[in-house]
Amino acid sequence: MPTRTRFEATARRGYAILTLLLAVGMAFSIRRFSSVADAQSERLAAKEHDITLVERLRWSCELIVSHGRGYLISGNHDLLAEADDAKARFHEYARALRSRSLSPTALQLLTEVERAAGNFMRLQENLFTARQQSDDTRLIARRFEKELRPLRHDVELSLLRLIDYKQIVIENLHDEARRERTQLAARLYSLLGLLTSTGLGIAWYFTKRLGGSYNQVREAREAARKAVTARDDLMGIVAHDLRNPLSAITLKAARLRRTADSEGVRQQAESIEHVAKRMEHLIRTMLDAATMEAYKFSVTPAPCAVDDLLGETLELFGPLAESKQVRFEQSVTEPGLVIHAERDRVIQVLSNLLGNALKFTPRGGRVTLSVEKEGTMARFAVIDTGPGIPRENLSSIFERFWKDVAPGEKGTGLGLYIAKGIVDAHGGRIWVESEVGDGARFYFTLPIAEAAALRTPAPEEAPALSTGSDPRRVG
Repeated sequence: MPTRTRFEATARRGYAILTLLLAVGMAFSIRRFSSVADAQSERLAAKEHDITLVERLRWSCELIVSHGRGYLISGNHDLLAEADDAKARFHEYARALRSRSLSPTALQLLTEVERAAGNFMRLQENLFTARQQSDDTRLIARRFEKELRPLRHDVELSLLRLIDYKQIVIENLHDEARRERTQLAARLYSLLGLLTSTGLGIAWYFTKRLGGSYNQVREAREAARKAVTARDDLMGIVAHDLRNPLSAITLKAARLRRTADSEGVRQQAESIEHVAKRMEHLIRTMLDAATMEAYKFSVTPAPCAVDDLLGETLELFGPLAESKQVRFEQSVTEPGLVIHAERDRVIQVLSNLLGNALKFTPRGGRVTLSVEKEGTMARFAVIDTGPGIPRENLSSIFERFWKDVAPGEKGTGLGLYIAKGIVDAHGGRIWVESEVGDGARFYFTLPIAEAAALRTPAPEEAPALSTGSDPRRVG
């Protein structure tokens, strides 16, 4: 037992360590994935915001060019105001970009955009002043095409370079994210391999330990089986060889009791006869148990009148019930009922059940033996008003060597085991219902024989038993 306890404690610790390793590995993996994903999302969001600002910067340049050209052609002051608003937004977006964490390259490209846009807007302001002073639109248009268009081209090129650079940065971020995921996956697979190796090692260790324990248990079970077989064989041999000497002792004790001249000799002979009969009963019990244990027990069923069985049990146990001052009742719901069973074996079952009932029923109590038809089976019931059986014992009460010995009483613990074997051999069923303080109720069923198996008794030969409404009583 200490070895088993130590092994169980070691197994629990090993599995606890394995579970802890798996939990830590999973927690680390989840946390690492989460942190990497959050960092990548933040970097990508920042660069995407930069791209958005560059696009707005580009759009504001387009508005400056288009609204300014419209004003130069039409002289509409609303377009001039919109061009001024576009310039204000351009400077606002440029300041927003500079406030970001830009690389030196990005800052240089942004400076080029601002310089090109500044050159364009200064020349555009000059053209706006000339437009306000002259109505010669053709001259203004020629100056626009000749002077402003190249500057506009410079602004567009600088913006495209800035946009291309930002796109390259985002692509690099995506590549870096893929590399990080690949590295993280490699590390996690390595961790998984380590945990798997650890788990396999622990499993191998305990499998080896369990295999050794299983082999020990199997060897012990095989040794126990051989010991039980040897014991049963020895029991059968001894019991068989003792039957003839005991029969001779019983016969000689009976003859001595009948022919003895003195009362003292007769009493001693009667005592020897009772002891020999008790030993014969024990030997038969051991032989039956050994036969049942070896699955070689069999019965020879024949038609058997239930009324005769109840009459014999009354003769056997009536005097015992009177001596113990216990009322012994019998009832049968259907007189003339015939079962298909081996008579002596049924008497043996009833003797075991009634003997136990009378043993445990206190003075002034009641034991009832009843029989009723239940389909194709006859159900026997032995009910007492004894102390009852604890609920935890009901499932094992028919096992071999189980017994609940009353004070001053001894038994082999085989009576109920043999009773169950006999009932099972007839194709019936035996069970018990009981509660502490409410007595015990034993039931068993046996198959009913054909009604024509026995002759119908004449009226003067009718059984003395009455129906269940008027039971026979003794005690």
